[in-house]
Amino acid sequence: MADLHSEMRAHQRPEEPGDRALDGIEIYTGEGKGKSTSALGKALQAIGRGISQDKSHRVLILQWLKGGAGYTEDAAIAALRESYPHLVDHLRSGRDAIVWRGQQQPIDYVEAERAWEIARAAIASGLYKTVILDELNPTVDLELLPVEPIVQTLLRKPTETEVIITGRCKSRPAYFDLASVHSEMVCHKHYAERGVDLKRGVDY
Repeated sequence: MADLHSEMRAHQRPEEPGDRALDGIEIYTGEGKGKSTSALGKALQAIGRGISQDKSHRVLILQWLKGGAGYTEDAAIAALRESYPHLVDHLRSGRDAIVWRGQQQPIDYVEAERAWEIARAAIASGLYKTVILDELNPTVDLELLPVEPIVQTLLRKPTETEVIITGRCKSRPAYFDLASVHSEMVCHKHYAERGVDLKRGVDY
């Protein structure tokens, strides 16, 4: 019997990263534009579903590294919240500044953890059918948050909860293996290459 088990193990294929993929986890990353925009598009679809089909389809939009004001989507989100307060919740976290690697400040860790605790509780609760974790990838890449709690939260998420994660990162965190959708935005051309200033609310 021992020989049979040994032979069976020898013929088992090694686990591929995609073997752990869970339905309802989408990741948008890469150097190109369109990551947060794609996530907000998913949020708009989900809100529309809540308006027209399933009144319980509540949406949470959480954004890291995007403190302050002046973001172009805020007015639209505020208008939706005013009309459908039971369907949409939105939170920004972080300083009103770009966080550079090696220049993290204590407040950056506090803000990252504050937003993650809200995200963790929201995902576990099952209250939200769609949860947008915008710019979570660079937050982890900057080591403002540990990876393992994110992996464990995603592994335990309710089946009916969809989680969309965005942002560029230098190395892929372990939770990338859990995604059923993983899209890379490739940059072929950008106006910043011509010396045009980056636009607040559009590029950062």
